[in-house]
Amino acid sequence: MIKIAALAVVSAGILACNKMNEPKVEAEGQIPDAPITKTYGTKTPKAVCYVETNDVNPLNAGDYILADGTTFFDIVELFASNIHKETVGNQVRPTLYLNPELTPVLEGNGVNTYVRPLQGLGIKVLLTVLGDWQGIGVANMTNDQADQFAAILAYTVERYGLDGIGFDDEYADYPWFGSGTVNNTSYSRIITKLHELMPSDKLITVFDWGNTGTISSAAAAYIDYAYHGYFKQYRVASTSNIAGMTIPRWSPISLNLGEDNSTVDVEGQARDAKNAGYGAMMCFNLRPRSERDPLSVFQDMSDGAYNGLGVICPNGANRSRDAGTVSGGFTITYDMATAE
Repeated sequence: MIKIAALAVVSAGILACNKMNEPKVEAEGQIPDAPITKTYGTKTPKAVCYVETNDVNPLNAGDYILADGTTFFDIVELFASNIHKETVGNQVRPTLYLNPELTPVLEGNGVNTYVRPLQGLGIKVLLTVLGDWQGIGVANMTNDQADQFAAILAYTVERYGLDGIGFDDEYADYPWFGSGTVNNTSYSRIITKLHELMPSDKLITVFDWGNTGTISSAAAAYIDYAYHGYFKQYRVASTSNIAGMTIPRWSPISLNLGEDNSTVDVEGQARDAKNAGYGAMMCFNLRPRSERDPLSVFQDMSDGAYNGLGVICPNGANRSRDAGTVSGGFTITYDMATAE
C-alpha cells in the first residue's frame, strides 16, 4: 500500500548549497520527511517555471522576489523524469527513471538541498514526467499498466515530499501500427488514478503537447494547470487540445527563457492574461543570469500581471549546478511503490 509519510515543518528561507559528488542513493525508509509547504497564496496568474535539472540548479528559481516579499515563481517543475519499462515474469510494467543528473537532486540529501528550500519559500515543486524512446508513454498503456504507473507516481510524490506531478507526452517513441499504439484511455486513466492516490493538496499539471486530445473531460477536471507549447504566442483556453479546459486552469502564455522575448509582447500578454482571469503564465528553460538574464522578462510579466511590482534578485540566481551525478541513475518500480 502507498504510505503517506508524516509531515514536518521546514524553516523558511533559502538554505546554503553544499557541493555533492556522487551522492549516496538512500535505502528504503531513509528519505527525509517532507515539510508542510506554506499556504499557496492568492496571487494570480501563477508564475510557473520549468528547470532543466541536467544543467541548472533549481534553487536559482527561488531567487526572484517581488517587491512585496513574495517569490516571483509559484510553481517549479523539475524537468524531467522518464518513463521506462521492465518485464516481470511475462508482464511488461512501466517504471519511472531518474537520470544520473536528476537522481542527486532528489535522492539522499539532495531533496533537502534542492527541493526543501524552494518549498520553504512557498513554492510548489513538481516533478515532470517525460517519455524516453522506450515505446511506452502515458498514451499507450493498458489499464493495468496505467494503474501501476499512477501508483509509482503517487509513491514518488510521497517519497520525496513533492507537491505533485507534471505530464509532458513527448519522446515516448510510440509504435506507428499494431499493438502498443496510442489509445483513448491510458492518459485519462493515469491522471484519474493519480488524483485518487495523492493527497488533495497535490497538483497535477499538463504540458498541452503530444496526445492531450485523448484526455477525457472527466480526467481533465483533475488537471490543476495546463500550458501550451507555442512559445511567444498568446493562446486562449478554447484552443487547448484538452477537453473542457477552463480559463482559471490555463496558461495562455509560454515563454522560452533561452530565447529573446519582446518587452511589449510579454507585458501585453501578461496584462491580457490577468484581465481575462487566466490561472498561469509558464516560463521554460530558466538559465543562470550570467548565461541569459531573465530579470527584465520577469519585470515585464510583473508590469502586466502584478500591478508593476518590482522584481529583484538579491541572491543572484547564478548558482552553478553542483549536485553531481549518480552513475546509472535511479529507477522507481511498481514493487517499490506497493511494498509494505
